[in-house]
Amino acid sequence: MVPTAFSTRSPSWIAVLIGAVMLASCTSANRPTSAASSSRSATPMPTPCTPAASPPARMGAAMTYDAGRKTVVLFGGTRGDGGSPLDDTWTWDGCHWTQAKPAASPPGRSFGNLAFDASSGKVILFGGGHANSDPARNDTWSWDGSTWTQEHPRTTPPRLADDGLIAADPTNHQVVLFGTDLQGNQVPSTWTWDGSNWTQHRAPTTPPKRGNAAMAFGAKSGMLLFGGQAGEADTLNDTWVWDGSTWSQLRPSTKPAGGPAIMAHEDSRSDVLMVEQDGTWTWTGSNWTRQHPSAMPPFQLFCSLAYDAVRDRVVLFGGKNLQTNQATSDTWLWDGTTWSRASGS
Repeated sequence: MVPTAFSTRSPSWIAVLIGAVMLASCTSANRPTSAASSSRSATPMPTPCTPAASPPARMGAAMTYDAGRKTVVLFGGTRGDGGSPLDDTWTWDGCHWTQAKPAASPPGRSFGNLAFDASSGKVILFGGGHANSDPARNDTWSWDGSTWTQEHPRTTPPRLADDGLIAADPTNHQVVLFGTDLQGNQVPSTWTWDGSNWTQHRAPTTPPKRGNAAMAFGAKSGMLLFGGQAGEADTLNDTWVWDGSTWSQLRPSTKPAGGPAIMAHEDSRSDVLMVEQDGTWTWTGSNWTRQHPSAMPPFQLFCSLAYDAVRDRVVLFGGKNLQTNQATSDTWLWDGTTWSRASGS
């Protein structure tokens, strides 16, 4: 997706964040475990997780849980700012990354929008692109576990700016897409995918235009959207929920700092898990709670996050390291209490 002037996918915002982000990453890793997090019981992994292979270092990859195949799927990304887009597909089985060899594949792209569509039993990829490496797109593809197939819906969303967000909504049997088009419209649009076609929803209320926000579905709250940025140094920390027809702003008593964030649903322990510049947060259904894990990954821009429902772990991969300014290939796992780096990644 093509970055807007205020996107964190441009270098100017990265410079603003480095000081605060690195301080947050270092301090939170050394804090004692809170009562909220220690009361959770994580599902133990059957064997030590030692992946022998890993996707090459990248940032801006699309990643989601494939409930039909019970794996996490990763597609595309870029090796760095200005780098050529990638078109490879990888799957994660809880301990190992495996590169898929599909007969057909979407054109390479970074910042694609990927979600599982329960109505078709396939993973859906929409659009993507970055002005520094690849053009914005508005094509739709599906993954069946073996290969990619381009879909040809009757209606389709426009090419989106780099604020595009996508997540599956099992309650309303939708895949929800939210973002701002490239035609200069200041009000974001909301679209849903029903397995064969896209439908635009002209919601009476919608979150303001923003970049690098986070969105995920939680069983207690529904489709949750948080934060992002409305300017190069203008962070947002508002929380919104989608009920299938409109957006409503929530008023939690505790709010994360805001700004760039990534989010995944985590229904076995909380509603959703979010990683942003001041640490790891969970949503209880009505409020944000900061977690104090004994270890956590360094905060990195443009990393990928997905919940592995079978293994009951949240998987974080790659991103742009703010100390080295390079893409990474690390795999981290959240067990409900702390983060651990998958050895060998």
